[in-house]
Amino acid sequence: MILKFTARYYGFFSTITRKLDETLEIGHDCSVSDLVEKLTGVYGFKFRKHCFIRPLYSEKDYTNIYINTQDLNNINIFPDGLNTAIKDRDIVTFGAVGGAA
Repeated sequence: MILKFTARYYGFFSTITRKLDETLEIGHDCSVSDLVEKLTGVYGFKFRKHCFIRPLYSEKDYTNIYINTQDLNNINIFPDGLNTAIKDRDIVTFGAVGGAA
């Protein structure tokens, strides 16, 4: 089965990819980590580098990735973190999601 989903790019990611979004097709059993590696192969090391951030208040790295507007760092929603499977029609967002509610 082929999964079809959307990747959205904000901030540095849109500069690196020169896109705001794209529709991707990938084989089944694809994790977020697999997707990061695949996109790093397409867009280069800078893409992977920006997938991980370290806020000033923390000693821990965080992902800069969201699935269907939910922060991948939320272990209550994504206990598997980067090993979370991508599902058909998901929207995987790279870069900060924010703004007025």
